[in-house]
Amino acid sequence: MMRKLGSILAFTTAMALSGPAFSQTSPKPDDVRMTWFGITNWYYEIGDTGILVDGVVSQYDEKGAKSDQGLVERAYKALDRGAGVDSIFIGHEHSDHSFDAVSWAKVTGSKIYTSEVACTAAIAKGLPQAQCHPVYGGEVIKVGDNTEVRVVRWLHSMGCDDTSEGGTKGIETFGFLFTVNTSSGKLSWFMSDSGAGGQELVTNRLVNGKDFGSPLGNLAKAVRSTGLGGFDLWQGGPESRVVNQARTLLPVFNIKYFMPQHYGARGGYNILSGLHYAYKEEEQPKLKKVLDEYGVKSFISQNYFDSYSYSAKGVTSLSSDKAKSAMGLPMSGPGPKPQEANPRAGKLECEAD
Repeated sequence: MMRKLGSILAFTTAMALSGPAFSQTSPKPDDVRMTWFGITNWYYEIGDTGILVDGVVSQYDEKGAKSDQGLVERAYKALDRGAGVDSIFIGHEHSDHSFDAVSWAKVTGSKIYTSEVACTAAIAKGLPQAQCHPVYGGEVIKVGDNTEVRVVRWLHSMGCDDTSEGGTKGIETFGFLFTVNTSSGKLSWFMSDSGAGGQELVTNRLVNGKDFGSPLGNLAKAVRSTGLGGFDLWQGGPESRVVNQARTLLPVFNIKYFMPQHYGARGGYNILSGLHYAYKEEEQPKLKKVLDEYGVKSFISQNYFDSYSYSAKGVTSLSSDKAKSAMGLPMSGPGPKPQEANPRAGKLECEAD
């Protein structure tokens, strides 16, 4: 196991508290280092605490995929600067988000927090049951002395003509609201690896007759429980129809920064080739207009393993030469393979959006 020794994790839900209590022994970090490495993969370094989201690095194509534990180990060594991985969060059970889950759990020794469906699938692939914690929405997970993660029942994206059929359609999907106590105050950001917009955001999610609330209502409750008036940073995706989310989230939650994700790979994925195609703002004019109207600054990654510092002062780009060198990527810009056109250009925003 390459998981760092001495990592501590407690799990709480909205209804119950379990696990050891935390004492404020770790110094508060000055910032959060964020590294995007494809699709909706994020690695957050918060002092000596490390958090992984999704984490798919194995190559796949339309014929399918098989998890490559060796490539997972390579990516982990490239990313880790000493914080390790204390916990893994996966938004939903789809191959481009979850099929490396078991390999990451084996390599890091960490617990996974994801849907019951995704836990069942991971356990069937050999993950020890004790390493997977199903979530349902509303949980508060304490990771390290200074960090909490709130699980938000969200929704999966849909095409232009799709609806949720009264809140019953679609695989269960989660977003994650992070809060970190830093040396200069509390930071917060919301990461959602999928999600439609418009009416779907205010439609209650019904699963087996149980009402899990509306996505927007769930996010509002999570934000209220932090004692904050919103969150400064939004990592949103996928690229399709995200404009509808932006129209709702930006004015409600006082968002200052936007990091788009879930682009650069479609119909296939090879992390070693570099970003397959670029994110172009002109391909989503409605989204750009909304972001501009609210003065939201976008931070658009040019290649896998681009890194950022998020602090009370804002967001700045960081060098990630070590990680990129380890993965055979150029120190800046796309490559090593030439980029192609986005196969979904012209289809990212619908007429009704």
